[in-house]
Amino acid sequence: MIKNIIFDLSEVIISGFHKIEEIIEKNTNIKAEEFLAKRREVEDIFLEAMKGKYTEDEYIEILIENTNWNINKEIIKKSIRQNLDVKVEGTMKIVEKLNKKYNLILLSDHIKEWVEYILNTNKDLEVFKHKYFSYEYGMLKEDERTFKYILEKEKILASETIFIDDNKDNVKMANKEGIQGIVFENAKQLEKQLKEMNIIL
Repeated sequence: MIKNIIFDLSEVIISGFHKIEEIIEKNTNIKAEEFLAKRREVEDIFLEAMKGKYTEDEYIEILIENTNWNINKEIIKKSIRQNLDVKVEGTMKIVEKLNKKYNLILLSDHIKEWVEYILNTNKDLEVFKHKYFSYEYGMLKEDERTFKYILEKEKILASETIFIDDNKDNVKMANKEGIQGIVFENAKQLEKQLKEMNIIL
């Protein structure tokens, strides 16, 4: 019987860093594909930043160094927050239906400053009594230790837990630990799959 449901945050509940290049292009003279290429070039720094090894400022400084962009890092920070203001339609309505019936947990790979902004501007996320962010414990969901860590911290069983994430590789990692998973596409698809798994909405 399912008792626990773990939700990812970015691209499941709120837009994260995904497609930020489109907002950058609107706000600056930097082409989306150019920004995306640079993002990919320093992807390893981004991953380390989500593990708490770099601050947002440090990451952005590395992102814009050795470019010909005449840009202030504050513009990039503002653009990121514009994206963080975009909610994924319908997901929180499902979360609210699940509340009080299940133990709801939030698990997210994220940079500290972005999480602080999200939590300050989305009080409805308080429905998640327990929240785990990668920068706090220094691991990403691609790390096989992460789900073991969450299960131990929560004192819950994998067989009684579902994990929801838009990244299929993260879901596969949860599966390895014995946790059932749903690869998120949209709220309608999520609701359908939860019902198929006999989850009460």
